Amino acid sequence: MTGVLASVWLAVILAWLVFALAGWVVGAPASVWIGGVVGAAAVLAFRDTLPLRGMMALLAPFGVMLPALALRHMGAKLGLPVVPFSTLELLGFLLIYVVFLASAMGVVPVDIYRIGYAPLPVAVMVLAVCLYGLATGNWFLPLVAVLGQAFWVLGWGSSNWFDHVTHVLLVPVVTVVLVTRLF
Repeated sequence: MTGVLASVWLAVILAWLVFALAGWVVGAPASVWIGGVVGAAAVLAFRDTLPLRGMMALLAPFGVMLPALALRHMGAKLGLPVVPFSTLELLGFLLIYVVFLASAMGVVPVDIYRIGYAPLPVAVMVLAVCLYGLATGNWFLPLVAVLGQAFWVLGWGSSNWFDHVTHVLLVPVVTVVLVTRLF
């Protein structure tokens, strides 16, 4: 199931990339359809080729966050109600996530990544994210946390919950969003 799920997530990421590029030429509904068709066709037709295997190796483990953000962005362009993240939320996330990555790499003496293997701390973190979603009215993060926990419990993908709900590419993505908000 992990291979199928990774292929679906790769198709979503490719669909989002094509959607973003096609959005410069055509409207949102057409660019979403074009992206979806191209993403699905690319994974189905070329999944055993070097470029797609390279993308899979580069982006793996996908987790839930990257595909969810891609689908969220496409849905927002189609007019679905999406609660945007505030600048303060993005800054807070960026700071916490960079510290988390530093601890996972051994720069900080405490390894926060290790608690992603333990059921009780994961349950507490998921509950905290759900309470945050309740307080802010933004259900995107609780959905990602719960879906990530479901995949983690089912053994679909990584054995660490953090791999399901975060991705190192979030650092440049959040940085770009914050920079674009300045201008």
